[in-house]
Amino acid sequence: MKYKITLNQDFYAWQPSTWPAPPSSYNAAFGNTLRTIFYDSLLGEIDNVITDAPTLEYRGHVVALSILCAVDAVSSYAFRNSQKDICESCKRTDKVGPRYKRYIREFFPNEYQPFAAKLYSLFRNSITHSWNLFEAAMLPGNEPITEVNGTIVLGLGHFFTAFKSSVDTFLDRLQVDNTLQAASLHRYRELKHMARP
Repeated sequence: MKYKITLNQDFYAWQPSTWPAPPSSYNAAFGNTLRTIFYDSLLGEIDNVITDAPTLEYRGHVVALSILCAVDAVSSYAFRNSQKDICESCKRTDKVGPRYKRYIREFFPNEYQPFAAKLYSLFRNSITHSWNLFEAAMLPGNEPITEVNGTIVLGLGHFFTAFKSSVDTFLDRLQVDNTLQAASLHRYRELKHMARP
């Protein structure tokens, strides 16, 4: 899959200060802007790291962290005002978890959807907060997600392919779903407002 679809020379997906001004309401041009941001910066950059490496062995944490954080970023465009979870151990509120898990349940391929909660807690939170996996496992290849003796195991290549598929599914639904359009435009406005040259 080719990712680079930049719309013009003055718009660079990785530099939010160059993003076009948000429209007053969702339109096809805005949908193409989001597609460019997701393909050129998120998917394209992760794909470059994966492609440049002869293998994902000894690169797994770096690649996994980027994919897991990219899921977080895209989910922030899909859902706003999600309910908050409360951590049972520390009692802190968590507004990322509900939208993250919902994104996996709604946009990832079917085989990932039942594992949404565990992908968030055992993979995303563990790698993001502690750099390692303690109750789950990842492999450097294209092994599909599975549960082996109570442990979730996934291949990073397969996980990245699933994430790419989820982005395509999200962007397709975005064209016709008014709720997704409103959420995406709201998030884009927030981020564009924060951007500095």
